[in-house]
Amino acid sequence: MVLQNLRKGASGLIAKVFLLVLMVSFVLWGISGVFTGSSSTTVATVGNTDVSADAFRQRYLDRIQSLGRQSGRGITQEQARAFGLDRQILSQMITEATLDDSARVLGLSMADADIVQAIHANQDFWPQGASAFDPAYFARLLQSNNLTEQRFLAEERKRVLRQQLVESLGGGVTVPGALTSAVQRYEDEQRTVSYLDVTSGATTAGPAPTEEQLKAYYETHKAAFRAPEYRKLNLLVLTPATLAPWVQVSDADLKAAYERNAGRFGTPEQREVQQIVFPNQADAVAALEKIKAGTPFADIAASRGLTAKDTDLGLVAKSGILDPKVADAAFALAADGTSDPIQGRFGYALVHVTKVVPATQKPLEEVSAGLRQQLVLERARRELMDKHDAIEDERNSGATIAETAQKVGLSLEEIEAVDRSGRDTSGAEITSIPDRANVLSAAFASRPGTDNDPVQLPQNAGYIWYDVTEITPSRERPFDEAKDQVASRWAEDEVAKAVDAKAKALLAELQGGKPMADVATANSLEVKTATFKRSRAEGDFTAEALTQVFSLPQSGFGMAAGTGNAEQLVFQVTKIDVPAGAVDPRIASQLQQQIESDVMQAYLSEVQKTLGLKVNERTFLQATGGAAVN
Repeated sequence: MVLQNLRKGASGLIAKVFLLVLMVSFVLWGISGVFTGSSSTTVATVGNTDVSADAFRQRYLDRIQSLGRQSGRGITQEQARAFGLDRQILSQMITEATLDDSARVLGLSMADADIVQAIHANQDFWPQGASAFDPAYFARLLQSNNLTEQRFLAEERKRVLRQQLVESLGGGVTVPGALTSAVQRYEDEQRTVSYLDVTSGATTAGPAPTEEQLKAYYETHKAAFRAPEYRKLNLLVLTPATLAPWVQVSDADLKAAYERNAGRFGTPEQREVQQIVFPNQADAVAALEKIKAGTPFADIAASRGLTAKDTDLGLVAKSGILDPKVADAAFALAADGTSDPIQGRFGYALVHVTKVVPATQKPLEEVSAGLRQQLVLERARRELMDKHDAIEDERNSGATIAETAQKVGLSLEEIEAVDRSGRDTSGAEITSIPDRANVLSAAFASRPGTDNDPVQLPQNAGYIWYDVTEITPSRERPFDEAKDQVASRWAEDEVAKAVDAKAKALLAELQGGKPMADVATANSLEVKTATFKRSRAEGDFTAEALTQVFSLPQSGFGMAAGTGNAEQLVFQVTKIDVPAGAVDPRIASQLQQQIESDVMQAYLSEVQKTLGLKVNERTFLQATGGAAVN
């Protein structure tokens, strides 16, 4: 679907660090001073390099879908703008344009042959299960993403040249030792606290709410009880699994696959093997004569100062013996047999076999079901792109998702009602939608009657086409409908208030000088202890609680919310420890990356001043679905 999906395996560590660091650089600096208001198809320009509105919009929508997939819930464009995602994507693309124009000015270039070689070696561009690059598959992949080979090569060339610039700027950076030591002490500081865990069990339940109290609570919190917007969807899911019912595997094909992969369905013959290596053939022959005369193999080894650890190769298959000549000899012997001297890789060897474990083989009938399913899925993967093209042809002719499903012989999945979080009208989670977060994000950005691009599943696993057939707007639930939810929320809030009040009272006693043990006993609580490093919240303590712990002096008291609902922790810092030790190389590495980031930011700032940076505010807002500023 998008260039990003094709390139996901093409970016090395340097490129990933570059994108991570630079994605926020303009957010930190601010770009409001270079906004203009004229209408254009260009969102931004650096020197002679443009950031087109189409490219920006596609990157922006792709990122929304990606974040939705990671978070497990759909993200709307309004939410994305509220998070500042639009500015982050713009910053990233301006950074790329800056490096592209810098590469142009510096005369950097890369031959097509080098890029093609890198693509052929990248397994992310191979079909699933393939052992080599498949030009036909790659061509279909480009076609399904609306890309030409020339365009993809051009984008890859830009990426590689950007990476070369980043590597050249980051080389030779050193971190001052004093800085590393200071950060090390900060990171390694440990604090021990004694604390009381205050939950609902430490409070007394209040009276049940009256009808008037619930109605008053409902009026104050109406927004919390609104019914969400629901959408009715038609989904056409194309994956190897959905194609599988229409793929046939003959008995002859099944038998052939079984015979080709016989080793998968059994275990090879194994033998317990012992080996003595001699420096010359004469010593090996002399030892063999003693064995033939009745001397045990183990005694020969002992006479040469060898233990069982030195001679035993263990229970091994033939493929597990490194020296082919030794392997051939060992697997030609009967149990308790000893070989003639073998001229192996490391000298002349005698091999003795103490046990033979025959090979096993599962019959075809036992493995046929699993093998047939595997063959079906393999064929379905090969047919997937052809079916994709057939579906796209139907869609381009004006067919709906339902009509297309019927024509191409696939099942249509109808979702009667789903909200943004993936739940139905009863609140139950709908788990049948593949890549649910991504699909719902796209569906809630669409409208009935809109022709939507399919959602591509991760790792080239398939596609999902969708139609929004009906929208049920969000509505205000009347009190009678929401009463049970209101009562539940009211009770939760009352418990939280009681726990908070109880914790504050206990904190006041401690600050007044009363020992924690006495406070705990009087309130049927247990004094607990915990030790933390600054960045490692665990147990009952959240990251916010840990921040309070490290903000207090020795013997200081504090109070913070715990990890559970209606839970407060009342604590005292009892020990502060700053261990002395060697500098952690990871800290030095992180500091070096930060310094390299600072160098890069300074470079980009200066380049943009030299080349010139302009951002078209009106086009930017239109591309992100925001309102243009007059």
